[in-house]
Amino acid sequence: MDVVHEYPDITVHLTLFHATIAEGVPQKLEHNDIRWITPAEIPHYDFCPADEEILKRIIEVYHG
Repeated sequence: MDVVHEYPDITVHLTLFHATIAEGVPQKLEHNDIRWITPAEIPHYDFCPADEEILKRIIEVYHG
């Protein structure tokens, strides 16, 4: 899934991948936090406006 979101000062292009971790531990490189959550937990967290369309799709797929 690809999403293009326009902020007042920048346009971002996000690509969602379905992947698995073969080995190692995920590390945050550009964000302040990283954690595993379930689709049901998504509404309990604050996300950037650019993420909203992707998050809605994740909820639809896993909760119909």
